[in-house]
Amino acid sequence: MLLHKILFLFFVIKLSIGIKEDDLVNPVPGLIFKSNFKTYSGYLNGNVDGSWKMHYMLTTSKTNPDTDPVLLWLNGGPGCSSFSGGFEELGPYYINSDNKTLFENVYSWNEKANVLYLESPIGTGFSYSTKNISFDDANDDQSLQQNLMALTDFFSRVQPQYINRTFFISGESYAGIYLPMLGDALIKKINNNTFPNPNFGGIAIGNGYMDIPKLQNSLVLWSEYHGRFSIDEWNSIKKECCNNKDVDTCDFYSHFKSNTQLDFYPDNTKCGKLLAPIMNASTLFNIDPYNYYQECYNGALITYFDGRSSVKVSKRTLEMYRPKNRNTQTIVNQNYPYTNNSALLVNKDSTDTLFGYPCWQETFVAGYFNDPQVQTAYHIDPIWAKSGKVFSDCNNDLYAKYKVTYLNMAEQFKSMIQNNKNPNFRILVYNGDIDTVCNYLGDSWFIDEVGKNNGLQKGQRERWYFRGEVGGFVQTYDNNNMKIHVLTVRGAGHMVPMDRQGPSLQMITNFMNDVSFSNGTLINTYPNPAPLIQSQSGSYSFLYSLQSLFLVIFIYVFTNFIQLS
Repeated sequence: MLLHKILFLFFVIKLSIGIKEDDLVNPVPGLIFKSNFKTYSGYLNGNVDGSWKMHYMLTTSKTNPDTDPVLLWLNGGPGCSSFSGGFEELGPYYINSDNKTLFENVYSWNEKANVLYLESPIGTGFSYSTKNISFDDANDDQSLQQNLMALTDFFSRVQPQYINRTFFISGESYAGIYLPMLGDALIKKINNNTFPNPNFGGIAIGNGYMDIPKLQNSLVLWSEYHGRFSIDEWNSIKKECCNNKDVDTCDFYSHFKSNTQLDFYPDNTKCGKLLAPIMNASTLFNIDPYNYYQECYNGALITYFDGRSSVKVSKRTLEMYRPKNRNTQTIVNQNYPYTNNSALLVNKDSTDTLFGYPCWQETFVAGYFNDPQVQTAYHIDPIWAKSGKVFSDCNNDLYAKYKVTYLNMAEQFKSMIQNNKNPNFRILVYNGDIDTVCNYLGDSWFIDEVGKNNGLQKGQRERWYFRGEVGGFVQTYDNNNMKIHVLTVRGAGHMVPMDRQGPSLQMITNFMNDVSFSNGTLINTYPNPAPLIQSQSGSYSFLYSLQSLFLVIFIYVFTNFIQLS
């Protein structure tokens, strides 16, 4: 009888801990610095019967994980893994060019938040269908249902300790479609008391694909004022495309042809032929469309950990802008002793804070996560691992078949403004100002129209500051029901958290805390890297020994209590 009670007690303890401890990644493979936060990795259910397995990773807050908010992150594509964000942009781990070791991102967004990375939709990264391992059919409405169900499962079953925590949703690029749809659905479900966590604080959309026609029209203007056309070419464009009328209202988009609303090509008109260079800029001019000023100089190709020549996977969004294969800058040395602290190489006073990291990070992220031992540590489902599938930043097959349902998010914004009941709810639309894929001008046009059509008052556009320098510009649209901030990050491209690490951390932290974007007191704007660790196995063994000792003591005390009673 006593044994039954002990077994029952063990079951209760296990249940109270929840699934979360089963998802704990310990040790994190290749970690070379001492971390003061936890990493979880596992699966959420993306549908009712649990056949859609949505892979997630959670990095807890470095500051106060018990009270800091939850921040969901979605990468775009469509079909690009949120590990792109987690290991190349805003996450705490950056991967060295040995494909094995992780150095520290000292400006990671889990400084003041518990950051949840979700690989969405099914077919992206390690997310899969148990009924069809190769499933990669997706559309906007289906992606919404998967994201909504996975977030519900996160709060109610997998990590229930966050069920009453304030949470925000964020992402970049095609997440400009995912996030307004998800935000609108969350507000409606919270109003109907059908979502487990009612504390929805807001949305942060980075370089969002929110209005396709406006992004294409604004791209032409952005290109002219960044020197991509000659004076004669621009005069011809104004004549042939706009009939010499106001170029701000010119419908260039009518000359952009597409079968998918993702890939575009010019029509055969005179206007279309004049616009062709900006539709094929990456191949014609070897310009990185994600960061107009990012250079990746020629050098020896980086190789995977198994010696294969690196294969460039597609970037995060819009194949029309597929860049050239990126070789590393010469400053990257594959013979660098990675037992040293690579975080010390980061020049926090320089424009290129990572010495060419944007040129090679995708290859090494893929190399790291295609290591079977790494997949085991991150609890990748054996069904996926044994399927022969290969992890990559983006699923090109899913992208090619993806069905874009909505040309813009105007109705979703309107619905959120009308239905929101949280007076502190806010939306941040931020753009790196040198991104040509989802440029700041098109997103600004879109929000300006949303504001006009929904009775929001437009404030003055102002500078915001990071460490005494202009971080960018911000303008706020406001009514009694909602605030929408439109913000630029100066010198950043499509991947803002990678290009401008410090400013982006200050931006997102201040947004979640609803303070001025220039406030530099909530984070350490000049952080030092964490000390290095000498042995992973030691900390791993100590932690589990401590847990086992605690369990033995608890059972012993409880057993004596039962006997005395």
